[in-house]
Amino acid sequence: MNRSPHPGRYTDNVDLAEEISENPTFAALGNQLLHDREMQAMRWQYVYQVSGTVVGQQTAVNTLTTEAGTSFMCRWITMSAFSYDSGNDSSFPVPNSAGSAAWAGRGLSVQITDSKSGRELTSGFVAMELIGTPGYGMNFQHPFPFRYLFYPNSKLRFDIRNRDAATRTHYYDIALTGFKILQE
Repeated sequence: MNRSPHPGRYTDNVDLAEEISENPTFAALGNQLLHDREMQAMRWQYVYQVSGTVVGQQTAVNTLTTEAGTSFMCRWITMSAFSYDSGNDSSFPVPNSAGSAAWAGRGLSVQITDSKSGRELTSGFVAMELIGTPGYGMNFQHPFPFRYLFYPNSKLRFDIRNRDAATRTHYYDIALTGFKILQE
């Protein structure tokens, strides 16, 4: 099947390649693909994740260290949290149609600090549902824009505070999505 833009005009692929390379539109696309391939060797998508538990009226500290040799350009942050529906940690919380199951996000607060630079990335403890995944409950997968460049070997400190008056354990996951950037 001849897929040439001009059927019957080209005798072989060399003629087609020459016309493509001389055409400004195709040359621009080729240059973009070459640039993307070269950049992928220096920059690629990556996800850092921290998980943990925190008991009622307590604060848990979780530290994430970025790799030496690569910076990390964070673009999005996603958080989720839950507690078990019953007090015996034996049943997974499944939200009911009213959305009133024991999802723990509205009981947790988070404080994020870049220990390497000393910058606090939140103004103290912030309710997890405000920055982690706005409006989550039954549908908690909307990432929140969180643009920040972490240097190689940065230490991110996540202080998770459980505001729940009950002493039940809450489980949380935090994901930072972005690009690793190779340092030369």
